[in-house]
Amino acid sequence: METTASHAPPTAPGLPLVGDTFALAGDVGAFFTRQYLQLGPVFRVRALHRAFTVLAGPEANLFVTREGSKHLRSRETWMEFDNELGAARSMVSMDGAEHARMRKAQQPGYSRSFIHEHLHDVIGITRREVAEWPLDKPIPGVYALQRIITEQLGTIAAGVSPRDYLDDMIVFVRTLLAARVTHQRPALLTRTPRFRRARKRVEELYATVRAVHEPDRRSGGQSDLVDDLMALHHVDPQFLPETDLMPAVLGPFIAGLDTVGSTCAFMLYALLKHPDLLDRMTAEADASFAHGTLTAEAVRHLDVTHRVALETLRMYPIAPAIKRTVSNTFEFAGYTIPAGEKVIVATTVPHHLPQYFPDPERFDIERYTPERQEHRQPGVFVPFGAGSHVCLGAGFAEVSIAATMATIVHEVELALDPPDYILKTSPVPTPSPDDRFRFRVARRRGRAAEASSGRQD
Repeated sequence: METTASHAPPTAPGLPLVGDTFALAGDVGAFFTRQYLQLGPVFRVRALHRAFTVLAGPEANLFVTREGSKHLRSRETWMEFDNELGAARSMVSMDGAEHARMRKAQQPGYSRSFIHEHLHDVIGITRREVAEWPLDKPIPGVYALQRIITEQLGTIAAGVSPRDYLDDMIVFVRTLLAARVTHQRPALLTRTPRFRRARKRVEELYATVRAVHEPDRRSGGQSDLVDDLMALHHVDPQFLPETDLMPAVLGPFIAGLDTVGSTCAFMLYALLKHPDLLDRMTAEADASFAHGTLTAEAVRHLDVTHRVALETLRMYPIAPAIKRTVSNTFEFAGYTIPAGEKVIVATTVPHHLPQYFPDPERFDIERYTPERQEHRQPGVFVPFGAGSHVCLGAGFAEVSIAATMATIVHEVELALDPPDYILKTSPVPTPSPDDRFRFRVARRRGRAAEASSGRQD
Protein backbone atom coordinates (compact mmCIF):
# COMPACT_ATOMS: atom_id res chain seq x y z
CA MET A 1 0.00 0.00 0.00
CA GLU A 2 1.38 3.41 -0.94
CA THR A 3 2.10 5.93 1.77
CA THR A 4 3.11 9.56 1.63
CA ALA A 5 4.55 9.56 5.13
CA SER A 6 8.21 10.45 5.62
CA HIS A 7 10.50 8.18 7.63
CA ALA A 8 12.71 10.84 9.22
CA PRO A 9 11.23 13.22 11.77
CA PRO A 10 13.40 16.28 12.53
CA THR A 11 15.91 15.95 15.34
CA ALA A 12 16.07 18.39 18.22
CA PRO A 13 19.44 20.17 18.41
CA GLY A 14 21.68 18.82 21.13
CA LEU A 15 25.23 18.74 22.42
CA PRO A 16 27.93 16.51 20.91
CA LEU A 17 27.95 13.00 22.34
CA VAL A 18 25.37 13.64 25.09
CA GLY A 19 22.64 15.00 22.82
CA ASP A 20 19.64 16.26 24.82
CA THR A 21 20.61 14.47 28.04
CA PHE A 22 20.77 17.58 30.20
CA ALA A 23 17.54 19.02 28.79
CA LEU A 24 15.69 15.75 29.46
CA ALA A 25 17.04 15.66 33.02
CA GLY A 26 15.83 19.21 33.69
CA ASP A 27 12.60 21.03 32.89
CA VAL A 28 11.44 18.49 30.33
CA GLY A 29 8.04 20.13 29.85
CA ALA A 30 9.58 23.46 28.84
CA PHE A 31 12.08 21.67 26.59
CA PHE A 32 9.37 19.77 24.74
CA THR A 33 7.29 22.93 24.36
CA ARG A 34 10.22 24.76 22.72
CA GLN A 35 10.84 21.89 20.33
CA TYR A 36 7.15 21.65 19.46
CA LEU A 37 7.09 25.33 18.53
CA GLN A 38 10.23 24.95 16.40
CA LEU A 39 9.87 21.47 14.92
CA GLY A 40 6.18 20.59 15.05
CA PRO A 41 4.26 17.73 16.69
CA VAL A 42 6.82 14.98 16.03
CA PHE A 43 10.60 15.12 16.47
CA ARG A 44 13.54 13.05 17.69
CA VAL A 45 15.63 13.50 20.84
CA ARG A 46 18.82 11.80 21.99
CA ALA A 47 20.10 11.03 25.49
CA LEU A 48 23.55 9.38 25.40
CA HIS A 49 22.94 5.92 23.95
CA ARG A 50 19.15 6.23 23.86
CA ALA A 51 16.93 7.88 21.24
CA PHE A 52 13.22 8.65 21.30
CA THR A 53 10.55 9.94 18.98
CA VAL A 54 8.49 12.61 20.70
CA LEU A 55 4.80 13.13 19.93
CA ALA A 56 3.59 16.50 21.21
CA GLY A 57 0.72 18.95 21.19
CA PRO A 58 -3.05 18.43 21.29
CA GLU A 59 -2.82 16.30 18.16
CA ALA A 60 -0.62 13.83 20.04
CA ASN A 61 -3.00 13.70 23.01
CA LEU A 62 -5.97 13.08 20.73
CA PHE A 63 -4.05 10.36 18.89
CA VAL A 64 -3.16 8.59 22.14
CA THR A 65 -6.74 8.85 23.37
CA ARG A 66 -8.23 7.45 20.15
CA GLU A 67 -5.53 5.13 18.81
CA GLY A 68 -3.00 4.61 21.58
CA SER A 69 -4.27 1.22 22.72
CA LYS A 70 -3.68 -0.18 19.21
CA HIS A 71 -0.22 1.24 18.69
CA LEU A 72 1.49 1.85 22.03
CA ARG A 73 2.37 -0.36 24.99
CA SER A 74 3.79 0.42 28.40
CA ARG A 75 5.52 -2.86 29.28
CA GLU A 76 9.10 -1.77 28.52
CA THR A 77 8.72 1.51 30.40
CA TRP A 78 7.86 -0.21 33.69
CA MET A 79 9.66 -3.54 33.31
CA GLU A 80 12.67 -2.59 35.46
CA PHE A 81 10.36 -1.11 38.12
CA ASP A 82 8.38 -4.35 38.29
CA ASN A 83 11.55 -6.42 38.46
CA GLU A 84 12.83 -4.42 41.44
CA LEU A 85 9.63 -5.32 43.27
CA GLY A 86 9.92 -8.99 42.34
CA ALA A 87 6.92 -8.77 40.02
CA ALA A 88 6.45 -9.90 36.44
CA ARG A 89 3.90 -7.17 35.76
CA SER A 90 1.77 -4.51 37.39
CA MET A 91 -1.23 -2.43 36.40
CA VAL A 92 0.98 0.32 34.96
CA SER A 93 2.90 -2.17 32.81
CA MET A 94 -0.14 -4.09 31.58
CA ASP A 95 -1.92 -3.38 28.32
CA GLY A 96 -5.04 -4.56 26.55
CA ALA A 97 -7.58 -6.84 28.20
CA GLU A 98 -5.49 -7.68 31.27
CA HIS A 99 -4.90 -3.99 31.95
CA ALA A 100 -8.62 -3.30 31.67
CA ARG A 101 -9.37 -6.12 34.10
CA MET A 102 -6.82 -4.91 36.64
CA ARG A 103 -8.15 -1.35 36.41
CA LYS A 104 -11.67 -2.59 36.97
CA ALA A 105 -10.59 -4.49 40.08
CA GLN A 106 -8.87 -1.43 41.56
CA GLN A 107 -11.36 1.21 40.40
CA PRO A 108 -13.60 1.14 43.51
CA GLY A 109 -10.67 1.80 45.87
CA TYR A 110 -9.38 4.72 43.80
CA SER A 111 -12.78 6.25 43.04
CA ARG A 112 -14.21 9.66 43.84
CA SER A 113 -17.09 8.02 45.70
CA PHE A 114 -14.70 6.02 47.92
CA ILE A 115 -12.89 9.10 49.18
CA HIS A 116 -16.23 10.89 49.61
CA GLU A 117 -17.15 8.11 52.05
CA HIS A 118 -13.91 8.75 53.95
CA LEU A 119 -13.88 12.55 54.05
CA HIS A 120 -13.99 12.44 57.83
CA ASP A 121 -10.66 10.59 57.80
CA VAL A 122 -9.16 12.94 55.20
CA ILE A 123 -10.04 16.02 57.24
CA GLY A 124 -9.11 14.45 60.57
CA ILE A 125 -5.67 13.40 59.31
CA THR A 126 -5.05 16.84 57.82
CA ARG A 127 -6.06 18.55 61.06
CA ARG A 128 -3.81 16.33 63.16
CA GLU A 129 -0.80 16.98 60.94
CA VAL A 130 -1.42 20.73 60.80
CA ALA A 131 -1.76 20.84 64.58
CA GLU A 132 1.84 19.59 64.81
CA TRP A 133 3.21 22.41 62.66
CA PRO A 134 5.14 24.81 64.97
CA LEU A 135 4.31 28.50 65.08
CA ASP A 136 6.61 30.88 63.20
CA LYS A 137 9.26 28.31 62.30
CA PRO A 138 10.23 27.16 58.78
CA ILE A 139 8.43 24.00 57.64
CA PRO A 140 9.62 21.97 54.60
CA GLY A 141 6.84 22.43 52.05
CA VAL A 142 6.89 19.24 50.01
CA TYR A 143 7.62 16.96 52.97
CA ALA A 144 4.79 18.45 55.03
CA LEU A 145 2.29 17.77 52.26
CA GLN A 146 3.70 14.30 51.59
CA ARG A 147 3.10 13.39 55.24
CA ILE A 148 -0.54 14.39 54.99
CA ILE A 149 -1.31 12.75 51.66
CA THR A 150 0.48 9.45 52.26
CA GLU A 151 -1.19 9.18 55.67
CA GLN A 152 -4.57 9.69 54.02
CA LEU A 153 -3.97 7.20 51.23
CA GLY A 154 -2.36 4.56 53.42
CA THR A 155 -5.02 4.74 56.11
CA ILE A 156 -8.01 4.92 53.77
CA ALA A 157 -6.96 2.62 50.91
CA ALA A 158 -4.69 0.16 52.73
CA GLY A 159 -5.72 0.30 56.38
CA VAL A 160 -2.18 1.06 57.61
CA SER A 161 -0.53 4.32 58.64
CA PRO A 162 2.77 4.79 56.76
CA ARG A 163 4.03 7.55 59.06
CA ASP A 164 6.93 5.53 60.51
CA TYR A 165 7.97 4.44 57.02
CA LEU A 166 7.66 7.74 55.16
CA ASP A 167 11.35 8.68 54.97
CA ASP A 168 12.28 5.22 53.69
CA MET A 169 9.38 5.28 51.25
CA ILE A 170 10.61 8.58 49.81
CA VAL A 171 14.13 7.20 49.26
CA PHE A 172 12.81 3.96 47.81
CA VAL A 173 10.19 5.38 45.44
CA ARG A 174 12.16 8.37 44.19
CA THR A 175 15.32 6.34 43.60
CA LEU A 176 13.41 3.57 41.87
CA LEU A 177 11.51 5.93 39.57
CA ALA A 178 14.57 8.02 38.70
CA ALA A 179 16.88 5.03 38.11
CA ARG A 180 14.49 2.47 36.61
CA VAL A 181 11.65 4.39 34.93
CA THR A 182 12.66 7.92 33.91
CA HIS A 183 16.40 7.05 33.79
CA GLN A 184 17.33 10.50 35.04
CA ARG A 185 19.74 8.88 37.48
CA PRO A 186 22.15 5.90 37.12
CA ALA A 187 20.81 2.44 37.87
CA LEU A 188 23.67 1.90 40.32
CA LEU A 189 21.73 3.95 42.87
CA THR A 190 19.51 0.93 43.44
CA ARG A 191 22.56 -0.95 44.74
CA THR A 192 23.59 1.55 47.41
CA PRO A 193 23.29 0.74 51.16
CA ARG A 194 20.86 3.63 51.57
CA PHE A 195 18.48 2.24 48.96
CA ARG A 196 18.80 -1.30 50.31
CA ARG A 197 17.91 -0.14 53.81
CA ALA A 198 14.92 1.75 52.45
CA ARG A 199 13.86 -1.30 50.46
CA LYS A 200 13.86 -3.50 53.58
CA ARG A 201 11.66 -1.00 55.38
CA VAL A 202 9.24 -0.84 52.46
CA GLU A 203 9.10 -4.62 52.43
CA GLU A 204 8.21 -4.46 56.14
CA LEU A 205 5.38 -2.07 55.32
CA TYR A 206 4.14 -4.42 52.60
CA ALA A 207 4.19 -7.38 55.00
CA THR A 208 2.26 -5.34 57.57
CA VAL A 209 -0.43 -4.43 55.05
CA ARG A 210 -0.71 -8.05 53.93
CA ALA A 211 -1.08 -9.22 57.53
CA VAL A 212 -3.79 -6.65 58.28
CA HIS A 213 -5.77 -7.92 55.30
CA GLU A 214 -5.78 -11.60 56.15
CA PRO A 215 -9.41 -12.79 55.89
CA ASP A 216 -9.74 -13.66 59.58
CA ARG A 217 -8.80 -10.08 60.52
CA ARG A 218 -11.14 -8.36 58.06
CA SER A 219 -14.50 -9.94 58.86
CA GLY A 220 -17.20 -7.34 59.24
CA GLY A 221 -14.98 -4.39 58.29
CA GLN A 222 -15.48 -2.10 55.34
CA SER A 223 -13.46 -3.30 52.36
CA ASP A 224 -10.71 -1.15 50.89
CA LEU A 225 -8.42 -1.26 47.87
CA VAL A 226 -6.16 -3.98 49.31
CA ASP A 227 -9.18 -6.11 50.20
CA ASP A 228 -10.23 -5.94 46.55
CA LEU A 229 -6.75 -6.95 45.43
CA MET A 230 -6.60 -9.87 47.85
CA ALA A 231 -10.02 -11.03 46.71
CA LEU A 232 -8.86 -11.01 43.08
CA HIS A 233 -5.71 -12.90 44.07
CA HIS A 234 -7.71 -15.63 45.83
CA VAL A 235 -10.27 -15.93 43.03
CA ASP A 236 -7.74 -16.00 40.19
CA PRO A 237 -4.17 -16.55 41.45
CA GLN A 238 -2.92 -17.06 37.90
CA PHE A 239 -4.04 -13.59 36.85
CA LEU A 240 -2.79 -11.92 40.04
CA PRO A 241 -0.19 -14.22 41.60
CA GLU A 242 1.42 -13.52 44.94
CA THR A 243 4.61 -12.44 43.19
CA ASP A 244 2.73 -9.57 41.51
CA LEU A 245 0.97 -8.31 44.63
CA MET A 246 3.65 -5.98 45.97
CA PRO A 247 3.39 -3.13 43.41
CA ALA A 248 -0.40 -3.23 43.62
CA VAL A 249 -0.57 -3.28 47.43
CA LEU A 250 1.98 -0.47 47.72
CA GLY A 251 0.17 1.57 45.08
CA PRO A 252 -1.62 3.92 47.51
CA PHE A 253 1.63 4.77 49.32
CA ILE A 254 3.54 5.34 46.08
CA ALA A 255 0.75 7.43 44.56
CA GLY A 256 0.81 10.03 47.31
CA LEU A 257 4.48 10.94 47.20
CA ASP A 258 5.10 12.43 43.78
CA THR A 259 1.59 13.08 42.53
CA VAL A 260 -0.95 14.46 44.98
CA GLY A 261 1.69 15.52 47.51
CA SER A 262 3.66 17.52 44.95
CA THR A 263 0.50 19.03 43.46
CA CYS A 264 -0.61 20.23 46.89
CA ALA A 265 2.84 21.73 47.47
CA PHE A 266 2.71 23.58 44.14
CA MET A 267 -0.81 24.75 44.98
CA LEU A 268 0.27 26.06 48.36
CA TYR A 269 3.11 28.01 46.75
CA ALA A 270 0.69 29.54 44.23
CA LEU A 271 -1.69 30.59 47.01
CA LEU A 272 1.07 32.17 49.08
CA LYS A 273 2.26 34.07 46.01
CA HIS A 274 -1.27 35.29 45.24
CA PRO A 275 -2.76 36.62 48.50
CA ASP A 276 -6.00 37.63 46.78
CA LEU A 277 -6.63 34.02 45.77
CA LEU A 278 -5.67 32.81 49.24
CA ASP A 279 -8.21 35.21 50.78
CA ARG A 280 -10.95 34.03 48.41
CA MET A 281 -10.18 30.38 49.01
CA THR A 282 -10.00 30.86 52.78
CA ALA A 283 -13.40 32.57 52.83
CA GLU A 284 -14.83 29.72 50.77
CA ALA A 285 -13.33 27.11 53.09
CA ASP A 286 -14.57 28.91 56.20
CA ALA A 287 -18.11 28.97 54.80
CA SER A 288 -17.92 25.28 53.96
CA PHE A 289 -16.75 24.45 57.50
CA ALA A 290 -19.44 26.65 59.04
CA HIS A 291 -21.33 23.61 60.34
CA GLY A 292 -18.26 21.81 61.69
CA THR A 293 -16.80 19.79 58.83
CA LEU A 294 -16.73 19.36 55.08
CA THR A 295 -19.33 17.15 53.48
CA ALA A 296 -19.12 15.54 50.06
CA GLU A 297 -21.70 18.04 48.83
CA ALA A 298 -19.66 20.94 50.20
CA VAL A 299 -16.50 19.66 48.47
CA ARG A 300 -18.38 19.55 45.16
CA HIS A 301 -19.15 23.27 45.56
CA LEU A 302 -15.63 24.45 46.42
CA ASP A 303 -15.51 26.55 43.27
CA VAL A 304 -12.46 28.75 43.94
CA THR A 305 -10.55 25.84 45.45
CA HIS A 306 -11.30 23.65 42.45
CA ARG A 307 -10.20 26.32 39.98
CA VAL A 308 -6.98 27.00 41.89
CA ALA A 309 -6.28 23.26 41.74
CA LEU A 310 -6.95 23.13 37.99
CA GLU A 311 -4.61 26.04 37.32
CA THR A 312 -1.96 24.39 39.50
CA LEU A 313 -2.27 21.19 37.47
CA ARG A 314 -1.97 23.20 34.26
CA MET A 315 1.07 25.29 35.23
CA TYR A 316 2.84 22.68 37.35
CA PRO A 317 1.94 19.24 35.99
CA ILE A 318 3.60 16.41 37.87
CA ALA A 319 3.53 14.11 34.81
CA PRO A 320 4.68 16.23 31.85
CA ALA A 321 5.22 13.25 29.55
CA ILE A 322 4.70 9.50 29.24
CA LYS A 323 7.05 6.91 27.73
CA ARG A 324 5.80 4.09 25.54
CA THR A 325 6.99 1.52 22.98
CA VAL A 326 5.36 1.27 19.56
CA SER A 327 3.64 -2.10 19.21
CA ASN A 328 2.23 -1.53 15.72
CA THR A 329 3.53 0.87 13.06
CA PHE A 330 1.45 4.02 12.57
CA GLU A 331 1.55 7.35 10.80
CA PHE A 332 1.47 10.60 12.69
CA ALA A 333 1.75 14.17 11.38
CA GLY A 334 3.17 12.95 8.08
CA TYR A 335 5.76 10.56 9.51
CA THR A 336 5.92 6.78 9.83
CA ILE A 337 6.59 5.66 13.39
CA PRO A 338 7.78 2.03 13.18
CA ALA A 339 7.03 -0.86 15.52
CA GLY A 340 9.63 -1.14 18.26
CA GLU A 341 10.33 2.59 18.38
CA LYS A 342 10.66 4.20 21.80
CA VAL A 343 8.34 7.19 22.03
CA ILE A 344 7.65 9.96 24.50
CA VAL A 345 4.22 11.56 24.45
CA ALA A 346 4.68 15.14 25.67
CA THR A 347 1.15 15.38 27.01
CA THR A 348 1.34 18.75 28.77
CA VAL A 349 2.88 20.82 25.96
CA PRO A 350 -0.54 22.42 25.20
CA HIS A 351 -0.70 23.68 28.80
CA HIS A 352 1.84 26.34 27.84
CA LEU A 353 0.64 27.29 24.34
CA PRO A 354 -0.93 30.79 24.12
CA GLN A 355 -3.39 29.77 21.40
CA TYR A 356 -5.13 27.57 23.98
CA PHE A 357 -4.26 29.32 27.25
CA PRO A 358 -3.66 33.06 26.61
CA ASP A 359 -0.73 34.45 28.61
CA PRO A 360 0.11 30.86 29.66
CA GLU A 361 2.72 31.78 32.28
CA ARG A 362 0.19 33.79 34.27
CA PHE A 363 -1.63 31.99 37.11
CA ASP A 364 -5.25 32.70 36.18
CA ILE A 365 -8.12 30.71 37.70
CA GLU A 366 -10.66 32.57 35.55
CA ARG A 367 -9.67 30.25 32.70
CA TYR A 368 -12.03 27.68 34.20
CA THR A 369 -15.18 29.79 34.45
CA PRO A 370 -18.22 28.75 32.39
CA GLU A 371 -17.57 31.73 30.13
CA ARG A 372 -14.02 30.71 29.20
CA GLN A 373 -13.54 26.97 29.86
CA GLU A 374 -10.15 26.98 28.18
CA HIS A 375 -9.39 23.51 29.55
CA ARG A 376 -12.36 22.03 27.68
CA GLN A 377 -10.73 22.37 24.26
CA PRO A 378 -10.02 18.88 22.86
CA GLY A 379 -6.61 17.51 23.76
CA VAL A 380 -5.23 20.61 25.50
CA PHE A 381 -5.60 19.84 29.23
CA VAL A 382 -4.28 16.45 30.28
CA PRO A 383 -2.72 16.67 33.76
CA PHE A 384 -3.52 13.01 34.50
CA GLY A 385 -2.24 11.50 31.27
CA ALA A 386 -4.12 10.29 28.20
CA GLY A 387 -5.41 7.08 26.70
CA SER A 388 -6.12 3.76 28.38
CA HIS A 389 -3.51 4.45 31.06
CA VAL A 390 -5.00 7.75 32.18
CA CYS A 391 -4.63 8.04 35.96
CA LEU A 392 -7.12 5.69 37.62
CA GLY A 393 -7.19 7.82 40.75
CA ALA A 394 -7.81 11.19 39.08
CA GLY A 395 -11.21 11.65 40.75
CA PHE A 396 -9.82 10.50 44.10
CA ALA A 397 -6.91 12.94 43.72
CA GLU A 398 -9.17 15.89 42.89
CA VAL A 399 -11.23 15.35 46.04
CA SER A 400 -8.12 14.78 48.17
CA ILE A 401 -6.48 17.98 46.91
CA ALA A 402 -9.61 20.09 47.42
CA ALA A 403 -10.46 18.73 50.89
CA THR A 404 -6.85 18.83 52.12
CA MET A 405 -6.09 22.36 50.94
CA ALA A 406 -9.44 23.73 52.12
CA THR A 407 -8.78 22.24 55.56
CA ILE A 408 -5.28 23.72 55.72
CA VAL A 409 -6.32 27.29 54.87
CA HIS A 410 -9.23 27.01 57.31
CA GLU A 411 -6.98 25.83 60.13
CA VAL A 412 -3.91 28.06 59.76
CA GLU A 413 -2.67 31.29 58.26
CA LEU A 414 0.58 30.58 56.41
CA ALA A 415 3.39 32.63 54.90
CA LEU A 416 6.38 31.88 52.69
CA ASP A 417 9.72 31.51 54.43
CA PRO A 418 11.56 33.54 53.27
CA PRO A 419 8.82 35.88 51.95
CA ASP A 420 10.70 36.54 48.70
CA TYR A 421 11.22 32.87 47.81
CA ILE A 422 10.83 32.25 44.07
CA LEU A 423 9.83 28.75 43.04
CA LYS A 424 12.52 26.41 41.82
CA THR A 425 11.34 23.08 40.51
CA SER A 426 13.11 19.81 41.20
CA PRO A 427 12.59 17.60 38.11
CA VAL A 428 13.64 14.21 39.53
CA PRO A 429 11.89 11.84 39.37
CA THR A 430 8.84 13.98 38.66
CA PRO A 431 8.45 17.76 39.04
CA SER A 432 8.00 19.12 42.56
CA PRO A 433 8.98 22.30 44.42
CA ASP A 434 12.61 22.10 45.48
CA ASP A 435 13.81 21.62 49.05
CA ARG A 436 14.11 25.38 49.57
CA PHE A 437 10.33 25.79 49.42
CA ARG A 438 9.35 26.38 53.03
CA PHE A 439 6.49 28.06 54.81
CA ARG A 440 5.66 29.03 58.38
CA VAL A 441 2.49 29.18 60.44
CA ALA A 442 1.76 32.86 61.11
CA ARG A 443 -1.44 32.23 63.06
CA ARG A 444 -3.76 29.39 64.01
CA ARG A 445 -7.41 29.83 63.13
CA GLY A 446 -10.61 27.75 63.16
CA ARG A 447 -10.47 24.63 65.32
CA ALA A 448 -6.69 24.90 65.44
CA ALA A 449 -6.96 28.26 67.24
CA GLU A 450 -9.56 26.88 69.65
CA ALA A 451 -7.39 23.87 70.47
CA SER A 452 -4.33 26.06 71.01
CA SER A 453 -6.32 28.36 73.29
CA GLY A 454 -7.58 25.37 75.25
CA ARG A 455 -4.03 24.10 75.79
CA GLN A 456 -2.93 27.51 77.06
CA ASP A 457 -5.88 27.70 79.47
